[in-house]
Amino acid sequence: MLAAAFASWIEQIPERAFDATFLDLLRAQGFYDIHFTHGPYEFGKDFIAKRDEPTPIQYAFQGKAGDIGGSAWRELYSQLLELSSDGPAHPGFDANLPRKSVLVTTGRLTGKATVGPSQLQAYLSKASLGKFEVWDSDVLKELLNGSSRFSVAPSPTLLPILGHVEADTSTERILERELALLIPPAGASLSSVRRALVDNSLVVARLADKNRPFLALHSALNGIRIAAARAHENLLEGSGLIRDALDSYTSMGMNLLEPLLEAPANPATWMRWVGGPSRMITYPVACAKVLEFLGLAVLHHKHQGRKDKASNLAMVAARIVDDQPGAAHPISDRFAVSYPPALAALVHFGHQEQATRLVRETTKWVCDRYEASPFGLAGPYADPDEEVRTLLGATFEFINLKQRRTSMLAVALADASYSLSLPDYPNVVNDVLAVQIVPSCLHPDDRPDSYIVGGAGTSPLINIHYPEALGTKPLRHHALQATPRIPEQAGGPATPLALACITRDRLFTDVLARL
Repeated sequence: MLAAAFASWIEQIPERAFDATFLDLLRAQGFYDIHFTHGPYEFGKDFIAKRDEPTPIQYAFQGKAGDIGGSAWRELYSQLLELSSDGPAHPGFDANLPRKSVLVTTGRLTGKATVGPSQLQAYLSKASLGKFEVWDSDVLKELLNGSSRFSVAPSPTLLPILGHVEADTSTERILERELALLIPPAGASLSSVRRALVDNSLVVARLADKNRPFLALHSALNGIRIAAARAHENLLEGSGLIRDALDSYTSMGMNLLEPLLEAPANPATWMRWVGGPSRMITYPVACAKVLEFLGLAVLHHKHQGRKDKASNLAMVAARIVDDQPGAAHPISDRFAVSYPPALAALVHFGHQEQATRLVRETTKWVCDRYEASPFGLAGPYADPDEEVRTLLGATFEFINLKQRRTSMLAVALADASYSLSLPDYPNVVNDVLAVQIVPSCLHPDDRPDSYIVGGAGTSPLINIHYPEALGTKPLRHHALQATPRIPEQAGGPATPLALACITRDRLFTDVLARL
């Protein structure tokens, strides 16, 4: 299973996309004083780093993607000579230390290239320029597995997670529970945190390879959760980890959801993409999930100063609201978390009309469900079967359902409408009360265990009271967390909203009041 996960991961990674994970691998294996030097003045060195073996060794790395044959080796040879030379010194490169130069490739050496390393090593030995190694896909696999050379092995909880993936028994709830076990305990080394992020990437890649895009994105959110937990111990470390995790999440989403993002106004394309006879369920799920992704991506890009990217993606979200009716038809409370980031993204980039319409139509959908049936919509802990039974089974007496008046969707819509000053806020509250919905959810504290379903750090909010009209004061339950949360300080407003999307039973909507 680990080999299959590694193969899925390595095959999807182009040369430069491997950089962030490779840095995680180096840090996890005890390398330090690491510098990413790729660019016009790299002089053959993509990375430099040191490691004690037991005395310090100066490493220099050149990264390539895919197999390297004879002709590619000849083209690469001059870069490898630069890699192994003193060259113009980076401040972090200590030419006085014993050195190793490493060619890192996600493939293998083939053909005449297989004899190249020994010839290069002979030349370097004569020139007293240290040792040369090739880390191909087999060595990278060893690096991932852990060995006498690479001591930090995968988490023991990784294989059970991959077991669910391989058996196609994964659901969001199972993945959230199992992936939470990858979060290192308080006081763990930064190497352990980096290793956990690598293990999480293996799960994500395997789900993507098995064509489970939404489960892959759901699992990618766990990388943000790992980073957010670290921020509570070290804000600076957490900030870098969160940025990298959100960058990885947004990059993967752009790739996996490309057919939908390129046709935001074409419902027929979306219907074909979800496919199958279950499209009446999977289509609105896809709409909510894509809006969720876009909302988080927009807020992250905006926080990182990438306003053009943020604006373009907000425009895509607006077109989805305009032309995809499934966007306003969430099938259960598990999709309540999808709306706050999407609505915030729309409002902050001038699409208030679409934000208002999305709230209005979604509120109507939710209230109609609760008015027509005492069973409402399934709750945040429902599995897919329960979601479908509740959505479709209310009219059939032989389907056993439990009456349900509470709604987290109502909380998400009312909270977002109030905090973003949407004009339909009074109507949202009135309609929810008119059909006797009880707005309820969990309030998460600003502590790491509040990012795990079933963990401590939460308190129930039952039958939340809302003011009749928009005002300037924060909502009463938002005042419970009046200051920015630690992950919010470290990674911006997308971070707590992403934590809501991995847990799916709490909202973190107090962040909207600070946007």
